[in-house]
Amino acid sequence: MVKYSQLMVISVLVAVLVISIPIQSSFAETGFTNVKKATGVIMMFCANETFLLQDCNQRYDGIGWTDRINVLIYAPGWNEDSDKTEQIGTTLNPINVYTDAARVDKVEFSETGPDTGVFMGVVKLTGESQYIVHNTFKTTVKTPGMTMDMDNPMMGGPISSYDRAVMIATTPQDGRVTVSWESNEDVVVMKSAHYGWQIGQVEFDKDAYDVNEKVTFFMRDADLWKHHREFFTNYVKVYSDSDRSGIHVGVQFTKAMEHASSVIESATIHLTEPAASSLTKYTPNGEWKTYFWTEPGGVLGINQDYNLNLMVHDGLTDIHEMGLSYNMDVYLNGELIESRTDRYAGDGQAIESMRFDERGSAKIVFTDVFGRGNEVNFSFQVAPEAIIEQVVPRHDSFERGNVPEFMEGYEHPHYINYLPGSFIMTTDDSSQSENKLRVSDGDTIYVEYEDITLPDPYHTSDTLEIVARAVVLDTGFVQPPNSSDTEIFVGTPRINNSPDIILDEDGYPILDTSFEDVDIPSWVKKNAAWWSDGQLNDHDFAKGVEYLVQQNIITVPTTEVSFDEQNETVTSIPTWVKNNAAWWSNGQLTDVEFANGIQYLVSTGLIKV
Repeated sequence: MVKYSQLMVISVLVAVLVISIPIQSSFAETGFTNVKKATGVIMMFCANETFLLQDCNQRYDGIGWTDRINVLIYAPGWNEDSDKTEQIGTTLNPINVYTDAARVDKVEFSETGPDTGVFMGVVKLTGESQYIVHNTFKTTVKTPGMTMDMDNPMMGGPISSYDRAVMIATTPQDGRVTVSWESNEDVVVMKSAHYGWQIGQVEFDKDAYDVNEKVTFFMRDADLWKHHREFFTNYVKVYSDSDRSGIHVGVQFTKAMEHASSVIESATIHLTEPAASSLTKYTPNGEWKTYFWTEPGGVLGINQDYNLNLMVHDGLTDIHEMGLSYNMDVYLNGELIESRTDRYAGDGQAIESMRFDERGSAKIVFTDVFGRGNEVNFSFQVAPEAIIEQVVPRHDSFERGNVPEFMEGYEHPHYINYLPGSFIMTTDDSSQSENKLRVSDGDTIYVEYEDITLPDPYHTSDTLEIVARAVVLDTGFVQPPNSSDTEIFVGTPRINNSPDIILDEDGYPILDTSFEDVDIPSWVKKNAAWWSDGQLNDHDFAKGVEYLVQQNIITVPTTEVSFDEQNETVTSIPTWVKNNAAWWSNGQLTDVEFANGIQYLVSTGLIKV
């Protein structure tokens, strides 16, 4: 009986072994095992470019139909080799991407670095093939509508998934994009987002312009964005009450990464764009915007060779600067381990080889950038033990205090959804070639943009004329011929009090301290500066003061309006007033103090109104 029982046990074990062999073989053929490789897989769609889950600004609605979606997948079970940067999405564990218009299977994502367990891929939406999004005056812009796997050699691949894992067409007006990954047999992780058209926007930068100043405006419409390497000129119509036919003015998306200027004439090499995973910082004074990234990207390991890259752009225009000089200090765990001085990159892309031999916190400090004393530093982890450590921050991590207002909420890895435009006004005939529009004093001027990509419930064939308005005033102010400034008139704040001017024993006005709510427009300060240094004569400055008083911008005690247009001579203005103008324009006098000086000029008859 005992022997029989033993034989039964042996038979069962053999049967289990025999049965398990084909099961394991079957899993091996499909790429899966009978033990799930990863539990708790996380997928995120990020509006920003980041390698870190905690830095992902998740976005699943309001995406443009030609936008970029940065997809992160946390799957630690697929991190099989701690020394390698691995891939997911192969034939054995496919990642499929599809929209309402197209589908791409077996898309590969790359791990963000050795031993992170986080995989990243960029899904680039491309619109519908040859769909017209702008058709005005000289330009017709069409979306490409391409669909391709960027690993395909026939399509120029492989291309890093950090840049573009897949390009895929989208349907007009609205639709959905989905990423699906079969992380284990019969286990699918999936995320979807909605994309769609948006109504455009157009605005003047101010409500009123002087007839002699340049008019500036801007528009926004992400539906016009086509491709990261092509910046088309889109045209809008501008016209006035005096000239309803008007002219057309060109606008372009603001480039987030252009490489066009040089700080030295001999530097002629233009670069490609900084890596999408760059850490971006402004120098403390906002003069420069710096891009820092590593090659290869992702998490840095120990005892491996890396290239540290630095590019510097103009802080306002974001235009790449060449002829880059700097010093560099390298810290690890708070200790200075290396200094490199008098470094120079003629083409503007600094590349520094680096190897770390231990884990910890690294800090790279660049000093004396362009030989002007600027400093910027970048910190990251070397071989971090947890993925929550910040190792390669997102590309759009602007320091919040330094971001220009027009960028807020509109940043994109390749462009800012901000299309500025400008034109000149004239009292003569309009000129398309000279970008001039005929106006008269008191006219309303208009910018008109025809939006042909409207969201639901509009029909795809519908159009909408979006119009902005501003007022033209002839203030009498004249631009100095050698001035680079373009702004004269900004708003019309009022002075509501009119105290009598009282002079001290030396003939100087005594400040009326009860007059504390003066807020003189900024354009007056510019003209005061021009007058104080001789760029404006007394007569032109007096005409400006006349305008301020007649328009009640400044109120003074006066009984008649008697400015003599035939008299080109203005009584000599005391030197102390011109000194006050210079001090006020430099911020050394308050608006109240300067206003008292202006009131003195009028009340004493030195300027008649």
